[in-house]
Amino acid sequence: MFTVDKKEIGQHIADLISESRFKSARQFGIEYLKVRYGSVNVDAISNIQNRICQISKGNKWIQIEDLPIFAELLEVSIEDIISAGNFSPKASNRVTNYSIAHSNNPEVWKDYIQRKDKLVLNPDEYNKTVIDYALEAGNYPFLKYLIDSNYIWFVDDNKQEYHESFGKYGACFGAGTSIKRRDSGYIDNLEIWLKDKDDLRFRLMSLAIKNKDFDMLDCMHAREVPMLYKLSHLYMWHPHEYKLPQSKNTNQFINSLASCTNTTLSYFFEPFTIEHNYRNEKNTFIFPYAGMLLEQMIKQKKHNTSLFISKAIKYNKDVLNLLNNAIDDSIKACNAYYERLNHHNVYNEQFIKAEAMRDLYLYPETDFVSFTSPRLLGTEAIKGFITNIIHVNVKSYDPEIQFLINELNVTYESIHKLYIEKEAKHV
Repeated sequence: MFTVDKKEIGQHIADLISESRFKSARQFGIEYLKVRYGSVNVDAISNIQNRICQISKGNKWIQIEDLPIFAELLEVSIEDIISAGNFSPKASNRVTNYSIAHSNNPEVWKDYIQRKDKLVLNPDEYNKTVIDYALEAGNYPFLKYLIDSNYIWFVDDNKQEYHESFGKYGACFGAGTSIKRRDSGYIDNLEIWLKDKDDLRFRLMSLAIKNKDFDMLDCMHAREVPMLYKLSHLYMWHPHEYKLPQSKNTNQFINSLASCTNTTLSYFFEPFTIEHNYRNEKNTFIFPYAGMLLEQMIKQKKHNTSLFISKAIKYNKDVLNLLNNAIDDSIKACNAYYERLNHHNVYNEQFIKAEAMRDLYLYPETDFVSFTSPRLLGTEAIKGFITNIIHVNVKSYDPEIQFLINELNVTYESIHKLYIEKEAKHV
């Protein structure tokens, strides 16, 4: 047993920081922000530095949510902190998901995976697998060992798997494991666990960024979400009730991205093509979180943000031109078709335009836009496309940045206006 004293805890934390690699409250605060939020907001540095100083002087209590981060950065246990160095938990020889996730020994990892009781395939009494603990601990070498050895994967080679498993955060990329289950009678459900939690992929990608392993981002399909592989311009394949995956892990990933170099960021602002799983159809998309990423870059006042807003503007303009050209072609086709019927009082200009734009759809919650040309003759091929567009909901005090924000949102509103116009014609 031990007593808890605010001033003793503060002095112990001050001593730990001075003896650590950080040396100062400011440097410790910067690292704290990186661990907690995935990036460093310059405006937050002075606040966290002041809070750490107040804790060190014993003027403030350390908060519960701070304890795991302080313990990790200072390389001590939580008990060591709250007892002011007077107590540390006894070491245990029992192998657990937690202990393995905090190990740095590849031989220990290998022995653990080969255990007959298949501890690796099951959550523990806290309902956490070794993957959960490793992600929490930031043990990237262990996670990379599992992936490089093909023990686990977050993206399957078989694209048919990309939409067949649905979990809390939607379809997954066919995550799985090659570690064999035991005979019947045991749970051993790591594969199901991984398939049910595509959200873990975002956390792994944040760790990859932190460890500067940018090749991993491509392997993890970092700029994609699984739903892209089942979207089509045909109405039955539209994202009617879909929402983009949204969680603490996705937000952390976006925050981590915002602090990356221009080279990495450029990858996320380049359009890419996805082939539909079942239809012979290819569509072009851009990173579905591009708008949120821009917002974070604007908030951070990141250098060269204007470059990436300009890329987004160009992309939106390309989509707008594609849409306008498709509508014009559809109007011409409708004119030619209905001209033969010789009922100009019925098939007037207003009717023709409404018919041409009938299958234009915009989904504001995900920013997908789709267009299908009218199929006027049974022998015609069905033509169309589905893609996504970008807008932002923040403002900037920088006149250049705000000008570009306005221009970006004007391109978005131009597409939205076409959809509103179409809806009005079909009332």
